[in-house]
Amino acid sequence: MMRCLKKNKQKMYYSLLVGTVPIYALDAQGNKIVDYTDPITGTVFYRETGSKQTLYTEPVRFYGNIAMSGSDVDRKEFGISEAKYEAVLVMNKGEIPISETSLIWFQTEPQTKIVDGTTYADDSTADYRVLKVSPSLNVDRYILDKVVK
Repeated sequence: MMRCLKKNKQKMYYSLLVGTVPIYALDAQGNKIVDYTDPITGTVFYRETGSKQTLYTEPVRFYGNIAMSGSDVDRKEFGISEAKYEAVLVMNKGEIPISETSLIWFQTEPQTKIVDGTTYADDSTADYRVLKVSPSLNVDRYILDKVVK
């Protein structure tokens, strides 16, 4: 297989999964509602809604080879039916650190959000989720699934 040619690469962004955090209840001014304060340590505990939000790192720009894929035919490539994914990203081996939990922006500019003073990617603006990573000798293939917006 040929190595990835620079002239075939297009600008994209990726974001890595950080983890999940609880969503806190807010008052009318948008401040977290204090549930209680520990009298010994002074630690403040905020009221949680019971829901969690997934956080991703700030988007990082990169250049990669992307090919639109998928079809109505039930042909299987990489062990996944082509009807189940939308695109394939091909990169030189180890060029980017993405995994099956990562997000990709290709056709839209990534947006960010601030949670507790830290900037994260707004995952609702991503174009693709990495469905599967298929490494080979010289390249890594990433099977991408379209994010419904």
